Amino acid sequence: MRGRSWTATRRPVDRRMDGAIDTNRAAPITAGGVLSLDRLAEGRFRAWHTQANPAGALFGGVVLGQSLAAASATGPGWPAHSLHGYFLRPGRAGQPVDYIVETLRDGRRFAARRVTAQQGGRTLFHMHCSFHEPESGFDHQAPPSPDMPAPEDLIPMDRYVANQVDRLPPSSAAYMAPFPLELRLVEPDDHFLRPTDKPQRAFWLRMPSAAGVEDDNQQRALLAFAADYWLAGVAVGPGRLSTNRDALTINSLDHAMWFHRPVRVDQWLLYVCDTPSGSDGRGLARGLLYDRAGRLVATTSQEALFRATT
Repeated sequence: MRGRSWTATRRPVDRRMDGAIDTNRAAPITAGGVLSLDRLAEGRFRAWHTQANPAGALFGGVVLGQSLAAASATGPGWPAHSLHGYFLRPGRAGQPVDYIVETLRDGRRFAARRVTAQQGGRTLFHMHCSFHEPESGFDHQAPPSPDMPAPEDLIPMDRYVANQVDRLPPSSAAYMAPFPLELRLVEPDDHFLRPTDKPQRAFWLRMPSAAGVEDDNQQRALLAFAADYWLAGVAVGPGRLSTNRDALTINSLDHAMWFHRPVRVDQWLLYVCDTPSGSDGRGLARGLLYDRAGRLVATTSQEALFRATT
């Protein structure tokens, strides 16, 4: 069955790049902000809403989500089933990002797009993504761990950090500020306070502002945005204290994602992440995203560069 095609937002466009700063960039981006794109021309879009990462640069999840939203706006309306992207250079939060979409294929069952994200004429990101008209066939998946606690049984991230603020590194205070996502770690002490030999992390996430989004590809674009949170950090590896993480800079190098089933990002999703390897200054992270019914909705992978700040 064909999904509904996505239509980009149309409004008067200020074509000036210099000085076009979003004065509300300190506020958390919403689902509407991620999805809001101005159509400049055929296959060209501009996004005005951004989000900073902890280092103050443009958060890569924004570029992922907006790239997929732009590609979906040119497609046949079929669900996105995969994306593969490379982060080429950092962007600036608070400045608009342009997305150029090229059609690689429009077949009977598959459509493919290439997206280039640019800021001030500089290329930040390249992505290939593919769309597939659903077909009947087999259905199987890896099940989630049966002993994962429900999100209602876990402490909200902002409350946990507020309770432990005297024991945490300064950067942790960011979790007490308004945030686009609700996050609840399964083992928050393992992440923040104590070393662990587990090369993995599990947490629940949701984006309440996505409640009014009905289009399946828009929900998948929001999932691409959300799935970039906390994925690379697990690749720091076992035995690392969170207090050491403030001495590291983490730069995402690439990102891949496979969408298996329809998803609602405004509802709780369990994100189970692990790291199979880290070497030569790079670490690989993988993630499985499950809904409350235990359905595997997406798989992610990302390699990141880790460098000491001193």
